[in-house]
Amino acid sequence: MFLLETLDVKLSGLVGQLYSDHVVSPAEKDDISAQVTSFRANEKLLSALSRKSPQQFQLFLDALDNYGQQHVRDVIADRPGLLIFAINTTYEEWAATGTRQYSQDQN
Repeated sequence: MFLLETLDVKLSGLVGQLYSDHVVSPAEKDDISAQVTSFRANEKLLSALSRKSPQQFQLFLDALDNYGQQHVRDVIADRPGLLIFAINTTYEEWAATGTRQYSQDQN
């Protein structure tokens, strides 16, 4: 849940960089950008990343560095399974907990 709650997709320019680097398609960029909440935008980005090549994922990590999200990159590097957990956790599962405690228990 850390990634879903912590990534700054909507305000940072990260998605634009990923689009420029050909990590996300125009349709993925539009879908991510159209989300009302940061949580949903993060969810869409992580879902898209799950279908990308290792090279594209490296570009995502580099973009995190370039957009002031080194702390997020550090967590991913230290705990690679965190990304898989975040991708497999739906918004509904997260919302049903009503608290951030869920992410602490699962990580």
